[in-house]
Amino acid sequence: MHYVLDIEKFGWRRVDFFIAIKNGMVNAVASKLLDSDEVTYVGKSIGEHTIDLRVETIVKDNASVLDVLEKIKAMDGVNDVIWSEIVSVVGRKISIPGSIIDKI
Repeated sequence: MHYVLDIEKFGWRRVDFFIAIKNGMVNAVASKLLDSDEVTYVGKSIGEHTIDLRVETIVKDNASVLDVLEKIKAMDGVNDVIWSEIVSVVGRKISIPGSIIDKI
């Protein structure tokens, strides 16, 4: 069984931060981010050459977004940070497509 808490019903928001790291400090910055109460997930990323970490946070309002953004920018090793928020879900598949499951 799988449960999901709908934080939006309680006035909270999920915001992602995409962080560019300098001087090979990815692990140090990732560990420090996990110490923050707002942070629920930190992942190393590849693909876009300027994005090293994707950080998922839970925040209450725009002031909280700004607080987290400024906290991240001030961290040693952070070169740049941008944020993104889903404002409307267009659609969601309930399960993994059968064609992929067949290959597992």
